Parts: sequence; C-alpha cells; structure tokens
Amino acid sequence: MADLNKQSKYTHGYSNYTTATHEQRTAEVDGAFLLPHIKKTDVILDVGCGPGTITTGFAKYASEGRVVGVDISGAVLAKAKTLAAEANVPTSGPGSVTFEEGNVLTGLAYPDNTFDVVFASQVFGHLPPPDLPLKALVEIRRVLKPGGVVATRDAGFQHFFPKSSDLDRLWVANQQKVVRKGASADLDATGPSMPALMRRAGFDADGGKVRIGAGSQVFSGLETRRWLAWRVAGQLKKGDQFYQGWLDAGISEDEIAETVAAVNKWAETEDAWFASLQCEMLAWK
Repeated sequence: MADLNKQSKYTHGYSNYTTATHEQRTAEVDGAFLLPHIKKTDVILDVGCGPGTITTGFAKYASEGRVVGVDISGAVLAKAKTLAAEANVPTSGPGSVTFEEGNVLTGLAYPDNTFDVVFASQVFGHLPPPDLPLKALVEIRRVLKPGGVVATRDAGFQHFFPKSSDLDRLWVANQQKVVRKGASADLDATGPSMPALMRRAGFDADGGKVRIGAGSQVFSGLETRRWLAWRVAGQLKKGDQFYQGWLDAGISEDEIAETVAAVNKWAETEDAWFASLQCEMLAWK
C-alpha cells in the first residue's frame, strides 16, 4: 500500500504554477471526444480531476444525472470545491457535482458497476509503465457499468519549433524521465499504449469496443509563449515540488537552469510554437 501511494504521487505537485494549466482545461476542449456519448441521466466519474474545471463542465451534459470528481490531493480538491462554488454549481440533486479524495491505484470507494461514464485526463501518462497504468484501468473498469464508456486523454508526442531551441531534449525528454519514475526508456509511452492496455484490462477491442482517436494542444503567439515561460520558470524554481521531481529523476541543477533559459529564449523567438498530440481513447464495457 505504501509503495503504491508513493508511485501514484503526482510528481508535478500542485503549486499555482502547475495548476494554472489545469484550471484552463474544459469539458468542451479536453473532453470534446467524449461529449457525444454522454446522456442526460449519466452518472460520471472524473478520475484525477485536479481543480475540477472539466468535472463541472460535464454537469451541463448530464443535467439529470450527477458528476463525481476524485483526486489524491486534498488541497487541490479544496480548490476544486471553491471554483465550483464560485460558479454556482449545485452539490446535490440532478446536475450536481461533488469532489472526493480517492486513489485509483489503491482502490476507489465505489461498488462495482456504479458509473455510466469514467473520464481520466492526463492521468495515465503520470503512472510509471508498464504495471501501474494497467492496474488503474482495471479498477476503472470495475466501477464502470456494463455498456458504460471510459474515456482517457494523455499526451503522446510533443515538439517545440524551432528545433534549434533544443527543448525537445531539455523539456520533452526530461519530462518523460520524470514521469517514468525509473521505468525503462525503451518502453512505449503510456498515452499511445492505451488501446493495448484496454485490451489487457478486459475491453473487447476485436468486437469494436475500443475506439482510437487523437487531438492536439498548441501554444503559439507571443503572449501565450510568455505565459508558458512564466509557468516553467515558476515550476523549475527551488522549493517547487515540480523542481524537486526533476532533481529526483537525476536532472542536474545546471540542466534545469539551461531549460529555463531555453524556454525564455523560445518565448521571444518570432513564429515559435509548441504542439502536443493528445491520445483520445474510448472503450465500452
């Protein structure tokens, strides 16, 4: 149990620099591939909900059902509750949203076949492969109703233009090193591996019960690049849990400083941009 708790710890932490990105996420953007499959009466679980901006967004589509967001951090759940209250989101009755502490690796506090929909955005990519992502998916399938759908969204491939910025090495490769937590670099990234994991978890891929898709995330324009540089500089500052995660992964202080300098230079580079391919997977039980 203790080891699972350690392995499922969110390496990036929950500082304002890190959650600034999370708070910009919405159901209409990050969950767009799932929305056509949500019914008004659905009971939805959002695993790894963070500050809950996607979670509360689902409520309008399940207006006669309810939505539950779970996360391992009590602090980020407190933020989620505050944001939901500020948006006047109901906490009981049809169309309500509630937030609860829970860990998909140590077991969710719900009976089998509870939810019509289970959603997980940017969760599986933070679980060291190969065993923990499968363990989490099996637990998600347990609480999913027969006929219900699970939807996952995780980064697959990322690139900074221009290549001369060297951020594919300094940022992308180092981030992979951090989230793998010692797992072999020869293993495929979890996002693109989700269809295979869904098959292993018991979803009928050959029977058409697994659907593979992809979306994108793009950062471009001077203001957006500067915002990203601000976030990175804050995350990679001594004292931030994100910074400590990089040190724990064996990334030197000099390379961290080099990364911050490279991001700042990239932000001021005319026509520079960043793109991330997002693996968007659906599976029906």
